[in-house]
Amino acid sequence: MRTERNSFRRRILGVEIEAHPVVFPASAALVILAVIVAACFPGRTLIGFDWLQEEIARKFGWLYLASMTGFTLFALCLGFGRFGHVRLGADDELPEFSTPTWLAMLFSAGMGIGMLFYGVAEPTWHYLAPPEIAPESLAAARNAMGITLFHWCLHPWALYALVAVSLAYFSFRRGLPLSFRSVFYPLLGDRIKGRIGDAIDILAVLATLFGLATSLGLGAKQVNAGLAHVFGIPQSTGVQLMLIAGITAAAVVSLVSGLHAGVRRLSEINMILAAALLLFVFIAGPTVYLLGALVDNVGAYAQRLAYGSFWTGRYSDPDKVRWLANWTVFYWGWWIAWSPFVGMFIARISRGRTIREFILGVLFVPSALAAIWMTGFGSTALHQITRGLRVGDAEVANVNGTDYPVQVIDEESGLPRQQNGDWLVGPHAKNVATPRGILMQMSDQQLVTKSGASVEYLRGVLVERDTVRPYRPTDEERFDGTFESRIETLDLAGFLTRPVLSPDRTRRVDTTSTAMFVMLSAYPLATLTTLLGTLTIILFFITSSDSASLVADIIASGGNQNPTTGTRLFWGILEGLLASSLLLAGGLKGLQTGAITIGLPFCLLVILMCFSLYRGLRDEAELATELAATDTADEASQA
Repeated sequence: MRTERNSFRRRILGVEIEAHPVVFPASAALVILAVIVAACFPGRTLIGFDWLQEEIARKFGWLYLASMTGFTLFALCLGFGRFGHVRLGADDELPEFSTPTWLAMLFSAGMGIGMLFYGVAEPTWHYLAPPEIAPESLAAARNAMGITLFHWCLHPWALYALVAVSLAYFSFRRGLPLSFRSVFYPLLGDRIKGRIGDAIDILAVLATLFGLATSLGLGAKQVNAGLAHVFGIPQSTGVQLMLIAGITAAAVVSLVSGLHAGVRRLSEINMILAAALLLFVFIAGPTVYLLGALVDNVGAYAQRLAYGSFWTGRYSDPDKVRWLANWTVFYWGWWIAWSPFVGMFIARISRGRTIREFILGVLFVPSALAAIWMTGFGSTALHQITRGLRVGDAEVANVNGTDYPVQVIDEESGLPRQQNGDWLVGPHAKNVATPRGILMQMSDQQLVTKSGASVEYLRGVLVERDTVRPYRPTDEERFDGTFESRIETLDLAGFLTRPVLSPDRTRRVDTTSTAMFVMLSAYPLATLTTLLGTLTIILFFITSSDSASLVADIIASGGNQNPTTGTRLFWGILEGLLASSLLLAGGLKGLQTGAITIGLPFCLLVILMCFSLYRGLRDEAELATELAATDTADEASQA
């Protein structure tokens, strides 16, 4: 059943490349097209993104929810079932990496940036606006942690484990190339060598790059937030694009150095720094409270697990359905889009392990680490908000009550005002991620720009009212000054929900990406821990980027597990360009929708992958039984 890789080798500009003749150029062309469209037409791209996310959540949210629950149940059946003894490789093969190194690498690639970005913000948001119970109560705090763990523990890791074990089984044990088309051999046979197989691999490359682009964008926003918190560097799209460029360059260097050197060493360093930051929060923070909260949070997660796994919102009011689309459906789409990247990477580092060892390790160890991490940061944040924190000998409620400049919002238009002026300030269609803004006024309940053009907002983008085209302001219409503001004392919850301005009052602060640093500022050594957190994000950024680039390269080179240097450089650079263009085309909304959109077709592919894996394992077991019966019959006849 062994098939040969269909790839070619060339030396271009002194650099050797190996590429599949269809998958490589088709994938590259589609990603480059997406980069060009998002960079040249950011307003229209954001309108399309917003419509896509709304339609996918409305029409296919049930599919995401049912699929992720099914993947979790199937992974548990594999881990504890009759195929658990099957080794991902030859029967006598030993694992390539030690267990601690293996766990560090899969966790660093898995979801490190996302946990740092959402670790403080997500539980706080669920506490302030829960889907089902009274907000801002102690019950809401417990419920918030149960929801957060539901999004970050078993479900995503079960998905990753299934994709990874499928790739590893058909490649390392059945002798097929390490490529997604190989997984479908029991269903398609030799047709995986043709256009169907090409289409599967192209989709896997796109899902890998779009899924990771979301995390790279989040990482750039949070690194920018950390640098702004310590050094006052502005939070802007320009700074974030420069950060993506710089860190992508570092990731390319790590990628070229190889899996055993760059990726492995950075993953190990990354885990040490993350563990140090988490240990600091447990020691400096409310230690006894956190230890009890960990047990309570696991209980809240267990209660949420069955209900959340099957809740589609069909019997809920529109607000709850909207919450479900913005949180759970987005997460499931994001994890599905991430699954080819994480699954391929985990498969690549897991040769020689049994299916039982593999499933249980991938499913439970990272889930336990995610529960501890989210408790450390999320429960600490909730403790600051709900109960205060002891500082010295005094119990101080809302210890993060700090003075911040808060933007004044016009009640009629919902827009901020210019300082010492009568003009309203609205975001414009180009560079919508962190807009400088456009000067306008309300006239007859319509927004009118300084030049007299009538405009309106369409899915978050300022457009001409008559033509619905993204509005292009003149230089005289662009806002360049300070916003009207007032000083307010905000705790962490207020910081996340209020329109906070930069110290010079010229732009809004991205409070979601800054929340972790605000939480850390309540404890000693705030500057040091902020720098440590920023460095950890950068390293997660690098390990995620080089891991995804390696995966895209393996697929696009026809399944070569050690791709050439030239193609590693190509995919590493292209990944950075894609993340930059999505960030430019809509900030967090653009990043999220890019992931959830590409996750939809790949969800169907993973469902088929489960059937194919089961058939492959079943066929091997039946063949082994037949061979054993034949050997027994031969021995009996000889006797």
